[in-house]
Amino acid sequence: MNHVPRTGPRADFFSSLLEQAVSKVIGAMPFLWLAIDDEPGPGSLRGYIERNAIALLSNCAREPLDPASGNWLGRLCNRDLVRTSGLWNQNHVNEQYDPAFLDTLESMIDDMENVA
Repeated sequence: MNHVPRTGPRADFFSSLLEQAVSKVIGAMPFLWLAIDDEPGPGSLRGYIERNAIALLSNCAREPLDPASGNWLGRLCNRDLVRTSGLWNQNHVNEQYDPAFLDTLESMIDDMENVA
């Protein structure tokens, strides 16, 4: 994608357009909100969930289990970690997830269903 500017005013303009397009796509997606009542930080439960969810879903430095679509807007991003991970994120994309995280996540989802 050599036609995509990486720096300068044209790159800034392109980046703005790309961000608007991404926001529109993400805004149309369904989300699951989890009630995590702790302060954000590396040792927090929300940090644990975020770190492990990103690590689990990332395609960075491994064979993709669920590759990004051919028209995924992240392919146009100027950040290598975004393009290679298949996620709009740079943090935790190179990490391994803790398999116990899935049990924690399942428990949290079950708790949310019991509240609703």
